[in-house]
Amino acid sequence: MKKFENLRYWVVLALAICILPLQLRADEGMWLTKDITRNIKQMKKAGLKLSAADIYSINKACLKDAVIGLSNPDNAFDSFATASFVSDNGLLITNFHPIIRYLEQFSQPGRDFIKSGYWSTKPEEETNCRDLSVIQLVKMVDVTAEILEGANSKSPDEFNNKINENGIAVRRKYTRGTDTDAKITSFMGGNQFVMSIYKVYKDVRMVAAPPISLAKFAGDTDNWRWPRHAADFAFLRVYVGKDNKSAEYSKENVALKGNQFLKVSSAGVKENDFTMIMGYPARTKLNIPSFAVDYMENVELPAKIKIRGEKLRIINEALKAHPEIKFRYTARVNSIANNYLRWKGELNGLKRMKLTEQKLAEEKELMVWINADSARIKKYGDIITVQKDIYNKLIPLKIADIYFNETAISGAELVPFAGKFEKLVQMFNRKKINQKAVDEEVERLKPLAKQFFQSWDMDIDKQMFRDMLFLYYNNVDKAYISNVMAESLAPFNGDLDKYTDFAFANSMLTKPDSIQAFLQKVDTTTIDKFTADPLYKIALSYYEVYTRRVLNQTKKLEGEQGKYFNLYMDAIASMNANKLIAPDANRTQRLSFGKVTGAKAADGLLYDYFTTMDGIFEKRADNPGNPDYTIPKKIGDLYDAADFGTYSVNGKMPVNFLSNLHTSSANSGSPVLNAKGELIGLNFDRIAEGVASDYKYLPELSRNIAVDIRYVLFLLEKYSMSKQLINEMVIIP
Repeated sequence: MKKFENLRYWVVLALAICILPLQLRADEGMWLTKDITRNIKQMKKAGLKLSAADIYSINKACLKDAVIGLSNPDNAFDSFATASFVSDNGLLITNFHPIIRYLEQFSQPGRDFIKSGYWSTKPEEETNCRDLSVIQLVKMVDVTAEILEGANSKSPDEFNNKINENGIAVRRKYTRGTDTDAKITSFMGGNQFVMSIYKVYKDVRMVAAPPISLAKFAGDTDNWRWPRHAADFAFLRVYVGKDNKSAEYSKENVALKGNQFLKVSSAGVKENDFTMIMGYPARTKLNIPSFAVDYMENVELPAKIKIRGEKLRIINEALKAHPEIKFRYTARVNSIANNYLRWKGELNGLKRMKLTEQKLAEEKELMVWINADSARIKKYGDIITVQKDIYNKLIPLKIADIYFNETAISGAELVPFAGKFEKLVQMFNRKKINQKAVDEEVERLKPLAKQFFQSWDMDIDKQMFRDMLFLYYNNVDKAYISNVMAESLAPFNGDLDKYTDFAFANSMLTKPDSIQAFLQKVDTTTIDKFTADPLYKIALSYYEVYTRRVLNQTKKLEGEQGKYFNLYMDAIASMNANKLIAPDANRTQRLSFGKVTGAKAADGLLYDYFTTMDGIFEKRADNPGNPDYTIPKKIGDLYDAADFGTYSVNGKMPVNFLSNLHTSSANSGSPVLNAKGELIGLNFDRIAEGVASDYKYLPELSRNIAVDIRYVLFLLEKYSMSKQLINEMVIIP
């Protein structure tokens, strides 16, 4: 919904607060690549063989050019995963699990690319991934002075408005007349602003992906677990116009030429080897105050886990009864389950490490330091209590935000589908109707509606709608229940089953013929009928309550808190002067470094740093008949013959390995590199015992899991039909 998207676009600029966790460890921290000179000495001491300019430079080709973000038009600069170029012909490597949705789009009954894998053998077989974009960082620029010009003396609301206004001007200044676009992100509570300038490529095509039986071997049982045996990789390719510049999808487009790319090392990894990772991690919360940790532990994470658990129950029960529609829901189940298990791991981690108590102790120490000096008392006051009071006002709004996003936006598919019609409806609310614009919007909606119904299951979505409405209605503050919602439910005396039956039976949104008939004749009469549609009304009520009551009030309170949070962070930084620090992740390009290493997961439980194909067959033997442990026959034949090519070690085929790199979500697909900057693996997961590293990095437990690149090469050469990719990459023996 465009109105909703526009409201959020510049809010990111004002509210994307990046916190500074204090630390000294080499293996902790997600460093801005543009600032790599600040700790290059530490990296070299740990084993790095490259210069700072080899990693980040605006004057020569470097690693930053090869590591890109995967995004979509609705969130152009908020990457949902990372990928990297591995040839100068636009070839990308990333994880399987972030791109499974596209395999689902290509699939149809009798041709399931998720089940069988996707192996192109020539360019004509590389298929466009609709709405998938690639962002490639050109450079980062500190624009703090320009953003804050004329803003610092204003109230929180005026401050946000002014920096948004300045941000639009700065963005235009740096990108006008170029083939680039940009995003501005705030750091240190609004004291620093950095603009990331990107090239955006809009034609991205599927090249190769293994079957899910290999990519996600052992299914959700092994998710966030060790030992792992997953071939979580996929290949994509960037296509451009014949001038080698970004272009919308066209059959006439050609593969990108001459791009910077990573060389691939087949030498493998050993314990304690230096390693580093680059990518676009999402958001970490390493220095949030104690009351925010308490909220996460006791409110937000339990609520999200409860909602995701209900979604999984609904879909899985339906798929047991109707396994023939499984291919439609594989991507969605994968996404729901992934976050569900991650949040459970985070909750367990927060409880185990007693982080709220740790934060309270740190805050007590901070207040002792403040109260020891009259100038500090005057500057900071009781900065923690003030923030907590504001935060308590935010909690009902935060809860409403959770339930809006989890039960409405990503609940029943009909809710966001109904939202796609809002722009058309708004055109008829204007004094003068622009018929040309109406016709263009109708033509845009026709294929979207057709596509929606091709992969929509009414029975599943009806149950999802009912249960998500129940969770929303019974868990958010009544101030965030719309009049429309209350009035719609009133005639049914709270019986959601009866209301859902009525709404689905009387809505044109559940009937493809009715929607197409509506789109064939859109005028004031049919628009009035559409706006009276029961499902459209209830869907729109979610959005309207959120934008009018939740988002605006949240923005106001967070702006007020931001002022005090700024002081809070300034106090922490002043108390801990001269310490090496790295900013929280916020979807800007980052680098973490550390070493290949196992972990002591619990008393008496030691994790080795690598796994081999032996474990795949051991797990299958332990789980007879379980489809999650299915192994393609050809893989069994290769294993029995020990036909591993040049990629085995002492007769064993490496599969996955552990390192202590600091990672987060959206690091999925990030390249794991050796000391020379060569590709040795693909990051795809973390171990459950250390998944709370978004809140606190634990040196003994924070471990990321990577696919060994040798396993990828083995599967390409010995198993796949896409053997041509081996010759396209530069492989260092």
